[in-house]
Amino acid sequence: MAKNYLPFEKVQAHPCFLDIAEWPDWRKVFGNDKPLKLEIGFGNGNFLIDMAVREPDSNFVAMDFYHKGIRKVITRLDRLQIPNVRLAYGDAKERIPGIFLDGELDEVYINFPDPWPKKRHHKRRLMKPPFIAMLSRKLKMEGSLRLATDHEEYFHEMIEFLNAESSLQNRHPDKGYITFREDTPRTKYERNFINAGKQIYYMDFIKCAEVAEPEPVSPALAP
Repeated sequence: MAKNYLPFEKVQAHPCFLDIAEWPDWRKVFGNDKPLKLEIGFGNGNFLIDMAVREPDSNFVAMDFYHKGIRKVITRLDRLQIPNVRLAYGDAKERIPGIFLDGELDEVYINFPDPWPKKRHHKRRLMKPPFIAMLSRKLKMEGSLRLATDHEEYFHEMIEFLNAESSLQNRHPDKGYITFREDTPRTKYERNFINAGKQIYYMDFIKCAEVAEPEPVSPALAP
C-alpha cells in the first residue's frame, strides 16, 4: 500500500524544513535556547525521532538531501507532534560551515556514513581531516562527536583521522571504539546488522581544545 507522505513541494513550505545557507539564529527557530544537536544523514528518521522523544529538552537539527527521506520524516513529525526537530536540506560539507556558529553544537551524530567501498570512490567519503576539523570547530567545549559504522576498512580510516585531530579526545582510547552502545536508539540498518551477527564500530569523541583556523594559502603557492 502506498504511503501517505507529503509531496516535496509541500515539504518545502513546512515550518520544520529549512533550505538555508546562512546562520538562522537557532534560538529563534526553536523558540528557546536548549542544547543544540545535529544528525548528519538521517535516512528514514528512526534515530532522529527516537532521540527527539527521549530528549525533549534538546533541539535537534538533521541534515540530508534525500527527498524521500525528508518527506517521510516531515510526515512523521506532523503525525507525532514532535516540536524539537528541524530538517536542514543540503550537503553537510557545504552547508554546516554557514548555518552553525563555532562552538554552537552540543553533539553531532553520524550513523553509518556511506563507505564508498570501491577504492576509486574513497575520495567521496565524508570523514576526511578538513571535515572533522570543521565539525570540531562547531562543537562547544566538551561537546561530543558520535559515529557508527559497520564497515571495518572505513572504520580504520576514520579512527586514524579522528585520533589525529588534536582538538578531539577519544572516549575509548584502548581499542578506539566500543561494540555496543546503550544510550542511543538503534537505526533499522543497525538492527539488521546486529541480528546478522556483524560487528558495529561505535566511536565517541569529546571536544577538548580549540581548533586552529586553517592558514590561508597564497595564490602563488596554491596547487
